[in-house]
Amino acid sequence: MRWPLLPIALVKSLIAHICVLLDVAPVGGVLDDFAPHALSGFEGYYSRTLLDDGGTLAIIFCWVKNAKRRGNLVCVSYAPAPGKEATGFTHEFYPDHFEVSPQDGNVNAPTPFRAAADIGSMNVGTDIVDYSIDAPNLKLTLTLTNRQPWSAAHPLLGPMGPLAPLSPYLPLNWHIHTTSSDAALTFTHDGHIHRAHGTSHFEKNWGTSFPGGWLWCQAFGAEGRYLAFAGGEALPGVQAFLVGYRSPKYKWDFRPPFAAGLFVLSPFVNVRHDSREGLVELEVRTLFRRLRIVARAPPDSFVGLPAPMREGHVRRFCFESFRATVWTELSARRLPWGEWTHVEEGYLGINEEGVPCGALEFGGSYYHQAKQEHP
Repeated sequence: MRWPLLPIALVKSLIAHICVLLDVAPVGGVLDDFAPHALSGFEGYYSRTLLDDGGTLAIIFCWVKNAKRRGNLVCVSYAPAPGKEATGFTHEFYPDHFEVSPQDGNVNAPTPFRAAADIGSMNVGTDIVDYSIDAPNLKLTLTLTNRQPWSAAHPLLGPMGPLAPLSPYLPLNWHIHTTSSDAALTFTHDGHIHRAHGTSHFEKNWGTSFPGGWLWCQAFGAEGRYLAFAGGEALPGVQAFLVGYRSPKYKWDFRPPFAAGLFVLSPFVNVRHDSREGLVELEVRTLFRRLRIVARAPPDSFVGLPAPMREGHVRRFCFESFRATVWTELSARRLPWGEWTHVEEGYLGINEEGVPCGALEFGGSYYHQAKQEHP
């Protein structure tokens, strides 16, 4: 039933693009895409909390509708600070019971909702997020407060921006609920109690399934700087990226049609990745802005995680490191044919003690080990 409405979605997207160009508020209603979508084939919620000591806690709540196996997932991965690696863990739970309510988002207003599984729950409020997990050998509570939306001017919008009306017709979508929330954590594992504070990034994916190969990166920096990008094989022969950079001076977003390429034709995006080196080099630009990113993580720091595919979750189909450093260079020009002027540069993903703490992920065919395990 959704395809007859595609022309309307295209018009909404065009109007939204014009609003962005004119720097005015979106015309008409804005749907809260962070809320569940009743017609989506899968939905996955991921929070990454950078702890004050440089460690990371990542939590995934994800469900694949009509899956043949492993349809529901709750995953908790803890990467402790350097020197404490022995206390790290990753637990994957595939609960039989998984309930989500409500099933669709509000228009022009945030939508509180709850996802509850046999072993715990995730409660998303308008400003607060609460996790509670009670599983064998793991008890955990995590609270996120002081939400910082992707767009302060339009808090319901995410990285897709004016592309959001097309989300029902795209195989994969991405939304970021908060770029940095305050986090308070308590968990018990192997009989040891841990209490910590930190900063959380909270996002979701929804659509048909994850693609055959992808890249993802997220990093915090000094003075509130922040970077997140995701992209890869959007469709056969199509490469697309969504990128956001935040600093006290610049708030830049990149998305298709600029941040996309068709086969070898990609005049506005260049990417090189090598999972064996733990390296991603990405350059995206528009007519007036250019962002160059170099993300690098130790090859032995990657941890295998499950990913949602059409038939269910596939184990160790993506590999993520929480020890990445991320270099960024920003350039701008006044005219499409003018010379680029360097405006800002610096590292993200390094804490005050100089410890690498960015997140970098290779998924599917983009990671050499996944290709070996899932030929």
